[in-house]
Amino acid sequence: MVKRRDLIRWAAAVAPVASIWPLLRLDTVRAAQTPRRVRPGEPGWPTPADWARLKQQVDGYLIRPESPLDVCRESPDNPGCVALFRELKNPYFIGDSPVLTQTCEWVGAWKAAPGAYVVAAKGVEHVAAAVDFARERNLRLVVRGGGHSYLGTSNAPDSLMIWTRAMNDISTHDAL
Repeated sequence: MVKRRDLIRWAAAVAPVASIWPLLRLDTVRAAQTPRRVRPGEPGWPTPADWARLKQQVDGYLIRPESPLDVCRESPDNPGCVALFRELKNPYFIGDSPVLTQTCEWVGAWKAAPGAYVVAAKGVEHVAAAVDFARERNLRLVVRGGGHSYLGTSNAPDSLMIWTRAMNDISTHDAL
């Protein structure tokens, strides 16, 4: 037989969980409705002609990134690989590449992988063109400055990267 006081205590203990249950379910529904970005080889991935138009819009500053580490995968004893690892200690060398990051993974939480294409932006018009291109085609978009992304957020596989490294000029304008 359940005593009234025990029932009230049980209900009081369950009430906080019951009050947030709908919110937990709503988050689950929202996560399920988050749109998935288009990846290479899938329907909707830009055609070579689309990429050529973007390259024209960004004044030729669209590149296909290649990892400098590929030389080490082919032959670890290669003098080029040895020289590369010597340079990897230099943060300026790392920052001058759209592929390299300050760390190569963080306790296995992410894998350093370059995007599919990089817009090496020289001006705001290049950034705007890249953002519009990614939005219209549902592409994953990442922005990278100097490569000091310890958590790997400046690189993403199968993405379009906006690389702002060259956007380092400051202009001042007189007030009107």
